[in-house]
Amino acid sequence: MSMLPSRKITAVFIAVFFIGAIIGGLVMMDYTDTRLSRFLNNTGDPESMAARINQKYITDYHLTSDEQSHIAPLVKEMTQQLYQERRQFGTNIISTMDEYHQKIGEQMTPEQRDAYNKVNEDRKKRLNGLLLSDPPPSQGQK
Repeated sequence: MSMLPSRKITAVFIAVFFIGAIIGGLVMMDYTDTRLSRFLNNTGDPESMAARINQKYITDYHLTSDEQSHIAPLVKEMTQQLYQERRQFGTNIISTMDEYHQKIGEQMTPEQRDAYNKVNEDRKKRLNGLLLSDPPPSQGQK
């Protein structure tokens, strides 16, 4: 008889742990989803990204104008490279998802496929807006 209360305590402890883990996971998912969206939307074009980085370097490291002028071309080159890699990353993700959504859709009935394709088109529009929304960089680069 003495084992029954300890089992209840253990079960309650485990239940509280799982509820906490679920709630924590939901909160973190909401937080990280918002942060990722904000990060991807705020990167913008290479010129504005370079301006933000240059300003941060000036403020954080107390650079003189001469020091900053030596660093600025490297920052510009870095931001242009990051921009290109980010665009390619977005293109690769969308391409991979399109390929697998098509393969998955082929396994469904026509009714299921119609609903699945509609949801995926909406998702693709959101992803395009999130990953590929910023304008291409000016042609005077590199």
